[in-house]
Amino acid sequence: MNKKSVKTSTILKIIFASLSLVLLTTIVVLLSKPELLYQIQGKWLRPDQEYSTFKMIKPKGKLIEYDFSAEQDLDYEQSLMLVNQSHRLPQDFVPQMAEYKDSGVQMNVAMLDAYAKLSESVTQKTDDYLYVSSVYRTDEEQGILHAEDPDYALPAGHSEHQTGLAADVYVYEHAGMAFLESEAGKYVNQSCYDFGFIIRYPEGKEEITKIPFEPWHLRYVGLPHSKIIQQKFISFEEYIDLLEPGKFYRYQNYLITRQEISSKINLPQDLKNIVCSPDNTGHLIITGEYN
Repeated sequence: MNKKSVKTSTILKIIFASLSLVLLTTIVVLLSKPELLYQIQGKWLRPDQEYSTFKMIKPKGKLIEYDFSAEQDLDYEQSLMLVNQSHRLPQDFVPQMAEYKDSGVQMNVAMLDAYAKLSESVTQKTDDYLYVSSVYRTDEEQGILHAEDPDYALPAGHSEHQTGLAADVYVYEHAGMAFLESEAGKYVNQSCYDFGFIIRYPEGKEEITKIPFEPWHLRYVGLPHSKIIQQKFISFEEYIDLLEPGKFYRYQNYLITRQEISSKINLPQDLKNIVCSPDNTGHLIITGEYN
């Protein structure tokens, strides 16, 4: 073997060793940080995932005026209210609450059916039961938690739990970050979007949400909003900013628009199942399905 061949062989061995080291390091990192692994699986490795186009449109056809101060065929929810350190709940806010399946657990009425479906799916897919450790908190309860540990709990008025739309979930022997070590935790983090929920504080969005990754903290925003947030890999804050006031957006068979809060708004005539929710930024998000 001549010197040139020896040199080439040595270079190839070094390259192979370097690639092997990179691969091994990647595997170790993924195993030590399951949230990254499940994030990758959820975003890129789901063969059953159907991705749809979300785009700004100009509504076609006749527009009709909806009077939000009158009784019309509209449903009002609180599902898209942004609550964080910068957006406090209004002083006169009253959550729309109801008891979940005679369990004593209070939830916002908007998420009752969706949570029931998610919980049932978790049991069917993983043979485990999904429990909640915290859903609704009163202003007083949130204030006490914040006083006890300001690093853990947000000040009263700034917590999603006060809307009844957030749920801290767990399965037997797997709570907190350990939730991701369970099959149920993996399934919830990958599939909650199909039921109208999002992982409210996702990995990699800490600078925006101001909260570290919490794989156990679900937030109900409803369909199709949860799927759009998941497909675009954005936080709830980014989604609200994405919806430019006064513009219309199309996703699958849904029309979405974010409008200034007023008594009258023009919408396409051929819409059904119209749902309206304030976003806590001075706007109203309206979602409807085309007939």
